[in-house]
Amino acid sequence: MNSTISAPTLLRDVAQDVTALRDPDLILTGVVRRVRAALGCDLAYISLNDAATQHTEIRFSDGIRTDEYAAIRMPIGTGVLGMAAAGITTESADYLGDVAKLHLEKVDAAVSGEGVAAILSTPLRAGDEVVGALTVANRHPGPFDDSQRAVLEDAALIGSLAVEIYSLRRRLIEQDEASRAGSARLSLSDELVRALVAGSGTPELLEIVAHAVDGRACLGDVSSEAEPAWTRVQLEPGGVVDIASNDAALVSALSPSITSFLSVSLNYEAAIEDARHLRESDLAERLLEPKDGLSGHPPRAGIPGEGPLEVHVIDIDDPNMRGAAINGLRRGLGRSALVVVRRAHIVVLMRMGSADRVLSELVDQRFYAGRAVAPDETAIPRAFEEASLVAGSMRSLRRVKEIAARDELGVVAFALDKTAESAHALVHAYLGPLLGGSSRDARMLTTALLYLDSQGSVANVAEALSIHPNTVRQRLDRLDGLLPGWRGGPRTLDIHVALRTYALMTAREPQQKSASIAPVPN
Repeated sequence: MNSTISAPTLLRDVAQDVTALRDPDLILTGVVRRVRAALGCDLAYISLNDAATQHTEIRFSDGIRTDEYAAIRMPIGTGVLGMAAAGITTESADYLGDVAKLHLEKVDAAVSGEGVAAILSTPLRAGDEVVGALTVANRHPGPFDDSQRAVLEDAALIGSLAVEIYSLRRRLIEQDEASRAGSARLSLSDELVRALVAGSGTPELLEIVAHAVDGRACLGDVSSEAEPAWTRVQLEPGGVVDIASNDAALVSALSPSITSFLSVSLNYEAAIEDARHLRESDLAERLLEPKDGLSGHPPRAGIPGEGPLEVHVIDIDDPNMRGAAINGLRRGLGRSALVVVRRAHIVVLMRMGSADRVLSELVDQRFYAGRAVAPDETAIPRAFEEASLVAGSMRSLRRVKEIAARDELGVVAFALDKTAESAHALVHAYLGPLLGGSSRDARMLTTALLYLDSQGSVANVAEALSIHPNTVRQRLDRLDGLLPGWRGGPRTLDIHVALRTYALMTAREPQQKSASIAPVPN
């Protein structure tokens, strides 16, 4: 039987249930009832996983007639339900006669007593974790059609969210219902639930949190310390939320809810974006890093317009800030660009001359970036490699919030060439005494470059390295003995160029230290 209700209608109806129903049990009961009606099946049910025992158990159902079937509890990885609970969408047109499935005698008896034949089950996820399964079944044998599979998988997205809300509300009700803190958490969770089901994203949830604590809330950067007087709340996907409030006790009481709901939002957004951009990711993989031995023309990028393409490679260390940047770029650039993640880089592919548009979407981010031009699709892999090298060089040179091209790196851009014998010669000629590979050598090289970059400011070097100015002066005196004339005279420019070249060469091969630079042939 074909599905009788469209996926958007089903998702809207379930969202309305989540908003209107305060009882978490009624929310999930409503999910299975609506899914059963939408797919036109005889029964539907949700099972929840028990991580401790590695079993999954039917907890909410519609259409089941027998107590034995309603009470099915089975090991994860067995049967149709157990396979879905393990993370794999599974079906059987006639379960009891399906020898490809791992059967259990007690479960088969319950299936026989219920008269069930065909079963289709798909996982329910919370981030990377499978928390249960959403299943439909018929009492007559026969395969499910494509529309039923599609509607069930779409329903599993909001079904997963409903399970998360169910679990969160259960924990909140059990732990905090009798206390003021519990009341505040329940109130905040209700607001966050309404925002989630209304389609709000992480920025809107942060505004709700800020209002609840009568302060400010934002995604923090794990690579830096929190501002004084701000409270840092850890998130389950990694990353943090930084909160400023005069009521530290309230922030502490609300932290579990903030962690749970913001984590749900970030995971849900990531899942939606991954699903939405699966085709783009596959296309980007074939464009950026085509497999050797493939014949024929490269795929078309599908970017509107004519003319050369530009590849931007953007590095952001914090995972949540990186995710926010990806979502912002995709919203802001729309169909005019391809935005994907490759090798932990954000990669933006669009028509040439659009760097300002990319920068405008990254105004609140701390990043290092490079760009390169590809005349056509065949040149995209080379442009990707060049832009990646430039981004690494920008990190080494501490140039943040810029998207540079190779020719904007100055006189040291030649260090990015595939054959860099002249770069090696320059480095060894002027920096030889500091290429021993020790941590002391590395500190001295960094100090020298910062000193010349800051036009001889001891204070700026001390601030950049977080050391005392006297320590900087001591290092400069030692450098005078190792690199005569480096601070003034005709050698200064050459040594400055050599220092920048060395920084770019180590950025190009970060796993190698200074000792790995090949000696200049005699």
